[in-house]
Amino acid sequence: MPSSATTGQLGEAILNAVQNGTYPESEDIISADFPPTAFPQALELLKGAQDEVKASVCKSSRSSAQDIDGWILQAKQLRTDIETAQRSAADVLAKAARDGELRQGVRDARSKLRLLEQELDFNHKLAGSLKQVQTIHRLKGHIQDLLDQGHVYMAVERFLHGESELGSMHSDGNINAVALLQHEMGELPLSTVAGALQKMGLFEGLISEFADKLESAVLKPRLDLQLNMFDRLLIVEDETLKVSGTSSPPDIHRLLSDMNALLNFFQTRLPPSVAAPLSNICGPRLVQRLITTRLSSAVPQGIGALQDFNNIREEVYRFSETMSLYGWPGAHQLRAWTNSIPQVWLEKRQRQSLDHVRQLLKRGLGDFRTVERVETQTVSQQDHLYTGNTGNDDWNGGWSDEEDRSLADKDVGRQNAAEDDGAEDDGEEDVSAWGLDDEGDEGSDPKDITSSAIDDDGADAWGWGDDDNNEEDPNGPRRKTVNLTNQGANGHGRSRRGSEREMTLRENYNITSLPIGILDLINSVISDVDTLGKQEQVSDKIHRYNDRTPTNKLGSSGDSVMVSAAPGLCKLPSLLLVMYRASASNFYSIDYSGHMYLYNDCLWLVDQLREITLARMQRLGNSSTKAPRQIRFDDDIAALEAFGRRSYGKEMESQRTIIKDLLDGAQGFSNCTEPPFSHECDLAVNSIVDRLRAIHKQWQSVLSHSALLQSIGSLLSTVIDKVIIDIEDMNDISEPESQRLTAYCKQFITLEDLFLPNQQPGSAASGQQEAVPLPAVYVPGWFKFQFLSEILDSSLVDIKYLWMDGGLQLEYDTEEVVDLIEALFADSEHRRKAIAEIRKSSGR
Repeated sequence: MPSSATTGQLGEAILNAVQNGTYPESEDIISADFPPTAFPQALELLKGAQDEVKASVCKSSRSSAQDIDGWILQAKQLRTDIETAQRSAADVLAKAARDGELRQGVRDARSKLRLLEQELDFNHKLAGSLKQVQTIHRLKGHIQDLLDQGHVYMAVERFLHGESELGSMHSDGNINAVALLQHEMGELPLSTVAGALQKMGLFEGLISEFADKLESAVLKPRLDLQLNMFDRLLIVEDETLKVSGTSSPPDIHRLLSDMNALLNFFQTRLPPSVAAPLSNICGPRLVQRLITTRLSSAVPQGIGALQDFNNIREEVYRFSETMSLYGWPGAHQLRAWTNSIPQVWLEKRQRQSLDHVRQLLKRGLGDFRTVERVETQTVSQQDHLYTGNTGNDDWNGGWSDEEDRSLADKDVGRQNAAEDDGAEDDGEEDVSAWGLDDEGDEGSDPKDITSSAIDDDGADAWGWGDDDNNEEDPNGPRRKTVNLTNQGANGHGRSRRGSEREMTLRENYNITSLPIGILDLINSVISDVDTLGKQEQVSDKIHRYNDRTPTNKLGSSGDSVMVSAAPGLCKLPSLLLVMYRASASNFYSIDYSGHMYLYNDCLWLVDQLREITLARMQRLGNSSTKAPRQIRFDDDIAALEAFGRRSYGKEMESQRTIIKDLLDGAQGFSNCTEPPFSHECDLAVNSIVDRLRAIHKQWQSVLSHSALLQSIGSLLSTVIDKVIIDIEDMNDISEPESQRLTAYCKQFITLEDLFLPNQQPGSAASGQQEAVPLPAVYVPGWFKFQFLSEILDSSLVDIKYLWMDGGLQLEYDTEEVVDLIEALFADSEHRRKAIAEIRKSSGR
């Protein structure tokens, strides 16, 4: 609908919007149209408001007219003050400019004053210097008169006094006058002056001082290599001897040429009375510095460059002859060094090789690689390793049934226990890691450790073996070995039947890059030894086919000069292996499996050293010429084997300690059903199972398969032995506890899947029988532990059956079973009857 707002209301709304900035509140006014008829009234309202504003402004202006006049007067006064200040500043600037001119004049005057003072000082010094020159000139004339009259000693005294005067004048900077006077005074005969100084006792001190200055100014700069490994040059010009500041690459030939020029310079420029005492001081210093700084470093490390070095050796010998000709001491020391070059080279080679070993170790374990070990064993047809006519490779093929297998395994354990009487069970480690010992120990028990009966000199030298409580006495008897297939169920030996054959066993294991680097160094040494051996053979032929050996002045002929280093070089491989054994443990420990890698590396090195020894022995047997020098590795092999066993033993003992600590958390399984003890027992068992599986996974990529199984078997044996002891020590076992203990035993029994035999690739496809775990082969007491699990979960009737017909007697004695029955079952007529029957069947 149309708005009802009037034109007056619209005009008032526009006036309020212009004057006050407000908007109308009425909806009618806001929505109303503004017709043209409303413009006049709106304009009238705006004009009225404008007139009111003008009137208000005029009224305000008339009331403040007096104040505005005062402001105008103050502004005029301020302008006058500003102009006055500007005129004062201009005056100040003008005065400052005049002061600067005055200061510059003062500075000029001071400069002129200093110049006059310097001129006066120079005149005073010049007058004094002229007086000194006049005095010395008179002194020179006086010395000349004394010489003409034959008073030599008095002339020398005056000469020394004149030298001190010349020194003081030289410090004043009078170079030209001093040089002239020194030239005039230097015309005195040197031999005459030397003789006079000797009479006066001053000659030795002056010669010693001159020798020191000669060493610091000539010998040291020429003989010592600069920081940039460059040489300086010795320059001889007329009466001048100096070392140039330019550098050139080191050249031992040029150095010896310069030393010859140095000797010739002193021999021709100095009288004998001066040259002889000077050579007595400088000769030994020259030879010592020449040998230590240049000659020893010039000896090459490689044997191939020794022939070229022979030329340097001959040149050094000629230089020593020159020293002898001129009477310089030290020639015998040089000749002795030329004869000791083989020893110098050997020592240098040893340092370089040992440093190479240190660098190899510092670089870490490097890349891992898989290697194969091949071992040949002679087995009979009945042996479980025999794979002949029957075509059955299964480990169980040698047993007719479960009972026979149990009997044989039990008998093996008893016989080993009898043979190991007096030995420390915890200290003995399975370190052969192959299930087959070295030569002469076929079929030995995997638990055995066979030590070589030699004295490990290297270990004694490095302090090893102080804590080796887990190794057998090297001088003790070797352990007897047990063949599973040749033992009857009752322990009596069976006769060996069937033919024997050789069987090759192959297994892979991983090593680090360190033993490969060590072996490369050893092969390099062996190559050098063979090279020296060939040179020795050539030398022997010369001796054989010639009446006398054509030798040079050095007393050696051709290539045979280094032959004397061969015996010492043959010992270098042993030093390298000693260094390796002394330092290896620290660098292998950075890896979680470091000790096992160290064991593998030692094992691989031992195999390689044996192959090297065998190859050299075959060379010896097939060679019709003189046998090559033998490098003996027997002691090194024994030391490496012992070192590897120690490393293996330390790792096993460390893991065993961790497992024992975890098992101690079960607190002997007492109250295993009562919280919080039940939680601790659960945690201990689960932790041990997880730990053993983790160790198996970690070592699986390191050890050979047989070594892995033996290692895990040894650790698991520690666990089950402790569990058996703890359970047998429990006096009362309730039914819930029995069930919980049975569950724990079964958890440990699940670890049997870690002991699967190593199947050949494609065996499953060829239809062979599926692999069966073999924990009993690697875990002593495995059957006893399984019987314990069955006893905990069996009734009295079942236990009696196990004892009578189930083979329980093979693992437990009577009292052990009786104690377990008394702990598991309450006292009753049935329990007493069962115990009586068990004791009766055992003969008690």
